[in-house]
Amino acid sequence: MKRAAMAVCAALALVFACGSTWAQVKQIRLGSPWPVTSNLHAGLLKFAEEIDKQSGGQIKVLVYPDGQLGDIQALINGLQTGTVDMSYLAIGNANVLKGGPQLNLAYVPYLFKSKAAAEEIANSPIFQKMYDDVAAQSGVRIFAAYGQRSPRAVQNSKRAVVKPDDMKGLKIRIPPIDGMRAFVGTLGAQGVVMGLGDTYQAIARGQVDGHENGIDAAVAFKWYEVAKHWSETAHMYETAAWYIQEKQWQALTPAQQKMFIDAAKAGGGVMTKLGEDIERTGLETFKANGVTISRPDRAAFQEALKDVYKQYEGKVWPEGSVEKIRAMQK
Repeated sequence: MKRAAMAVCAALALVFACGSTWAQVKQIRLGSPWPVTSNLHAGLLKFAEEIDKQSGGQIKVLVYPDGQLGDIQALINGLQTGTVDMSYLAIGNANVLKGGPQLNLAYVPYLFKSKAAAEEIANSPIFQKMYDDVAAQSGVRIFAAYGQRSPRAVQNSKRAVVKPDDMKGLKIRIPPIDGMRAFVGTLGAQGVVMGLGDTYQAIARGQVDGHENGIDAAVAFKWYEVAKHWSETAHMYETAAWYIQEKQWQALTPAQQKMFIDAAKAGGGVMTKLGEDIERTGLETFKANGVTISRPDRAAFQEALKDVYKQYEGKVWPEGSVEKIRAMQK
């Protein structure tokens, strides 16, 4: 009897010990608007894998793709209220956060000369200072900006866009980013803010004529089925950003914060590599689906958009920021 009682106690001790170990596992809910078939989602899976490996299984990142936790705006709201721990969005999606408008600096047309330059500068002290400021004001932090997006282009259902005037009158889906509003507005188009997941049906129903985004998104969301004109304007190079609640970030040790940055770099690397594959094969997908591919007069677009940034310089972001960034690429 005594021996049986001791066995029971030993078993209970083991259960409580295991329970204590389980309780130490930290779970991070990462909400994403990106489809599971996209290169961006593959980057998120790599991030989660790296965190699991580097933390010895003590931090688990649970990825919720396809807008399961809401569209971009809902994810930003969730980061503020605590219903979402992390997300992977455009830098400019911080535009709606307190202090966020200054990050429109990343959306000055033709500011960056390449995808690599955009990523490097998005992780430089110029932007890090802004990320810190937004985190202090809003409680939401961008802790890294890794994952080189395809250059943004214009796709629509109405006509080929080869010169700036061809944009006039088009209704273009844009994210809630002031820099995007300025881009389409300056060219005489109408920017219509809506979620990524709503864009396909909106084009099909004529609510909008098209969108401006990278070929990675255009292929992932199959917009080529409803918008048959693709114009390689390359008006912006963009790097995706890793968002986290500031409370969650500050709860991490410095070693864990470095782990998150390293994992973001690894995840971004996967997303970049797969994105380059899509850039090579995406045009063939377009052609197979009857999409007309136009290579516009980029010099004309640059000229038409050269003064767009001046309405923000010294007001939304620090004076001289555009010239500093351009000088970094010479």
